[in-house]
This record gives sequence, C-alpha cells and structure tokens, in this order.
Amino acid sequence: MSSLGRLCLMLARVLLSAWVGAATLFVINGVRLVTSGHFDSMARDHLSLIRFPPYYLFGFLAVGTGLVFLALARGYPRKLAIGLVVSSLILMLVDYFGVYLPLAEMISPPGHVRPSHFNWYHKASMYINTVHVGLCLIAAMMVSRERRTPEVVSIPPSTVVDEAASP
Repeated sequence: MSSLGRLCLMLARVLLSAWVGAATLFVINGVRLVTSGHFDSMARDHLSLIRFPPYYLFGFLAVGTGLVFLALARGYPRKLAIGLVVSSLILMLVDYFGVYLPLAEMISPPGHVRPSHFNWYHKASMYINTVHVGLCLIAAMMVSRERRTPEVVSIPPSTVVDEAASP
C-alpha cells in the first residue's frame, strides 16, 4: 500500500473510532441527564433541541469523511467495511430525517404535552442509533486490525549467484 493509502487508512480508523467514542459518551451523558431528576420536562426538551443537532452533524462528518478515506485507501481489503459504513450512514439519515426531526417538532415549543406517538419515535431512535453505532464499531474494528503484508524484494537476475556453478 502506498504512503497515501496508509494515511487514508489511518484517518479512516481515527474518524470511525472517534464517532463510536463520541456517540457512546453522548448517550451516557444524555441518559444521566434525563434520569437524574434535576431537570423538568421543559429543561429536558431544551437540552434535546440544543444537543442533538451537533451530535448528528459530528456523526455525519466523522462517518462520511471516514468513508471517503476508507474508499481512498487502495490496496486494502475493505469492501465489507465500506458496506458497513455506508449502512451506518443510511441509518443515520433515516434516523435524522425520519425520527429526530419529527421528535424535535413534537417537543417544540419545549414543555408542552407530548403526543401519544412520542414514545414510539423515541424508542425507534434508540434502536436505530444502537444499530448504526454498532455497525460503525464493527467497521472501525475491522479497519483497525493491523494487516502487514510481507514486502516483496525483487532481485535483478544479474545479481543472482548460481551456487552450483560456484567453486
């Protein structure tokens, strides 16, 4: 693999792993905020409307750019990893447009009564996020495995010594 290919692979590894770590930290902090009892419904709605857009933006940038670098890392057996990352991005798009945006409308303005289907959307978002981050984790693990190929050294024919002909 060329130096450029190795650089692209390294950047793909970093970006995919960074997204998994960031998403995990985001969820851990989000669950603690919601279950802490320190915030009322209005405050939780405000926090959701403030925190989730950067979450999705960072996710799309990290995973999308990771995908580009992975695709540019020529010479690396990466078809399955690319498929996992593409699937993760598709799920992120479905979650953002099909679930998060409707959820954001349901809690705007913050503090008003949520419709009955709010819980369905919320659970759908949890499941979709779990799957898409899981797919990204598997892809990050796949591309992070060290793959060293033996270096092939080419010896010009004029330098090969025939041992049988040597005295």
